[in-house]
Amino acid sequence: MDSEDILEKLLESFYDEKIEPKKEAAKKILGLAARQENLELLISHEQFLSTISRTLRDEHKKSTELTLYLLCVFYIISNYLDFHQILSEHQIGDITMKIIESQIQRFDLRYAELMEKQGQPSQLQELRKLNLMIAKQEKLFYVGFTILMNMAEDPIIENKMRKRKIITFLLRMLERNNFYLLIVTLLFLKKLSIVNECKMQMVEENCIRKLKRFFSADNNVLLQLSLGVLKNLSFDSEARLQIEQNGFIPDIVKMLKIPNYRFVSIILLYLLTLDDKIRLTFGFTECMTLIIKLMLHFPEPIIGKELIALAVNLSTSSRNVDHITEQEFQQIVQRAITNSDTLLFRFVKGVIENSTNPEIQTCAKGFVRHFMKLLVTQGKEEDIKFEIIGIMSSLDLQENWIKLLNEPFIEFLHNNLVVGMVDDDIVLETMMLISSIASQQNAAEKLFKSRILNTVTQVYTEKGDDDEFIVQYLYCLHQFLFHKIGISLILEQDEILFQIIQQLNDKNKKIKQMSEEVLDILREYDQELCEKIKETKFSEYNQLWIEHLNEQELMLQDGADMAFEDEYEGNELDPKMWDSDND
Repeated sequence: MDSEDILEKLLESFYDEKIEPKKEAAKKILGLAARQENLELLISHEQFLSTISRTLRDEHKKSTELTLYLLCVFYIISNYLDFHQILSEHQIGDITMKIIESQIQRFDLRYAELMEKQGQPSQLQELRKLNLMIAKQEKLFYVGFTILMNMAEDPIIENKMRKRKIITFLLRMLERNNFYLLIVTLLFLKKLSIVNECKMQMVEENCIRKLKRFFSADNNVLLQLSLGVLKNLSFDSEARLQIEQNGFIPDIVKMLKIPNYRFVSIILLYLLTLDDKIRLTFGFTECMTLIIKLMLHFPEPIIGKELIALAVNLSTSSRNVDHITEQEFQQIVQRAITNSDTLLFRFVKGVIENSTNPEIQTCAKGFVRHFMKLLVTQGKEEDIKFEIIGIMSSLDLQENWIKLLNEPFIEFLHNNLVVGMVDDDIVLETMMLISSIASQQNAAEKLFKSRILNTVTQVYTEKGDDDEFIVQYLYCLHQFLFHKIGISLILEQDEILFQIIQQLNDKNKKIKQMSEEVLDILREYDQELCEKIKETKFSEYNQLWIEHLNEQELMLQDGADMAFEDEYEGNELDPKMWDSDND
């Protein structure tokens, strides 16, 4: 008897009223489907899929064994993408979802019955029945969820599953202990977690808390998959908060020590450091110490972007950078200089800006001339130039600036203040560096003699509509004026003075504050300036009243009657009415 005749006879068994013949036929059909050469015969048979799908729909509540055999047949077929359309036409996804839901309800009912019999003689027998049911269910769940995961390659079907509570069902599976079921569950959750709607539902239904158990279990596969799910979820701010609240950060940091988990852990930790509050938690772990070691021993000249991105984020917190020793920092700076690593320079800048360890500043000062040499000799490397200028601005050099202000360096500063020729970010950083240098009087005088203040003022004139440039210019100007340098130069420029006075009414609080501080110095040297400032402040405090008077004046010019003339019947007001009553 050939395979086609065998199949015909087996399909007839599914019309029998008894379950046993159907189970036997399903078992034999599974044997046929397990051989790849038979798949074409099975799929092409006119009645095959419709018969077994109908049987599965109608009989799944009567026999778990029959259900498992038939699901295994569809499991084999679902491994082939070309057959997914056929499975959809026979509603296999819908049937599988109903089977899973039904089995979960059966478990809940049986578990509730067991709880009611606590302390009774029949409790042990009920527990055995429950464990037997769990063992059968877990096989069925494994096959069913694998079918659904395979069919979810189609985004339309995946979305239908989401609406049918697939995520709720999967999260229930995380409570189970079957290794293979947990693998397919985590794989499916990882796949779904890249979809925003699914991600939000996972967060709402406490998926993150349920993953915690896999970090204490000694199972590499489950841990690796759990890290992948967490990584996808951590693109959401609420998920990051839950990860921190559930105490995952120390566990993930430990994964940095294990090569197999290191890459995904670095990405996950980077995403967690996007939030300022969560970033502080890293200060109570060994994360920064481990990151420093990984950077110093990185095999390539340029450190990997994932690793350095995490390091840069951590460097914005004092609690983290204070874990760095002077020796480690020195090695990091030396590596950045040797390899011209742009992002490593950014990390160095963050450490200098946020470290409370005075030894870090001392160590950084030892590299000043190396930094200056890089600025002058590698001027075309815009990204590196931007970072090194920032580093120089962060150094507390004070009286040392006068020794460092040689002609090439001053020329470099002038060249980086040419708007349109140099990137705006570099112009801003250069203005910040000049402000830092000008905090020391002798250095400020030397810069002023090079006409640097004229150049900075020209930048202000050209970029006067940009708040960042305005703030930096005012701060830079204040540094010079504080030392009584450049006062006459500014007082001679009426247009610049007018703009600064007008900025007293600016909505930007920083601009307003810096304008007041600059004018407080200048007004000591110009009495007329005091009057202009008073007028401007008067206009600010009485703006509404002035606008009202202007409106009244326009109405009079148009021949309109003023509002108060109707009230007083057109009579003129008696000036004496405002006098005090001396009677």
